[in-house]
Amino acid sequence: MKRSTLIHDLAIRYKYLNHPQVERMVELVFKHLGQALVQGQRIEIRGIGTWAVKTREPRLARNPRTGEKVQVGIKKNIGFRMAKDLKNRINNDTSPADVDKKIEKMYDNKKQ
Repeated sequence: MKRSTLIHDLAIRYKYLNHPQVERMVELVFKHLGQALVQGQRIEIRGIGTWAVKTREPRLARNPRTGEKVQVGIKKNIGFRMAKDLKNRINNDTSPADVDKKIEKMYDNKKQ
């Protein structure tokens, strides 16, 4: 899914918000998530998974063209670990409509 598709789908679903408002909210969410990762924080979104910055230590590598040994510095990557719920949904091929119903049911139960 692309960002534009997400914004479009949310604007259709929440008709009381106009397109620029939805776009701004999505931009803010992604900005804050990115900033948290830059600061080295871990992000956890229940039902989706967790993202964390992983650091690879400096190491001695080999240039594949020349065979020469090269010192490689510290590298940082983002690691993602999928939530069990998402893994089960992917493996059980649950439809998006079923997922929406489950989320709405959970939300309704919390309101009471």
